[in-house]
Amino acid sequence: MSATVVQYVFKPNPGTNMQDLVGMIKEAAEMWRKHGADVSLWSVQVGEIGNMTFVVRCESAAKLGATLDALNADAAFVAWRARNVQAGLASWVRSNQAYEIPI
Repeated sequence: MSATVVQYVFKPNPGTNMQDLVGMIKEAAEMWRKHGADVSLWSVQVGEIGNMTFVVRCESAAKLGATLDALNADAAFVAWRARNVQAGLASWVRSNQAYEIPI
């Protein structure tokens, strides 16, 4: 089975308190992990400098689907999503989903 990753690319808004932003990201990471994903946070150093990427990795597309179903049914995540938008700490840039090609 091939692994899959989803990248959520965003940019902190001007004047954002980075501790607040990282705190929100840590909360999300805990919930993603609770539902079976491996997650990490990246800071873009070349190219689109200043962007950040929240990367979700699952062992397969099927596992990603199950994780998303569980996450979206989790009342705590639904509440977090609303708080995240309301906080206005970052702006979405793009999302990517990629499947691993064994070589």
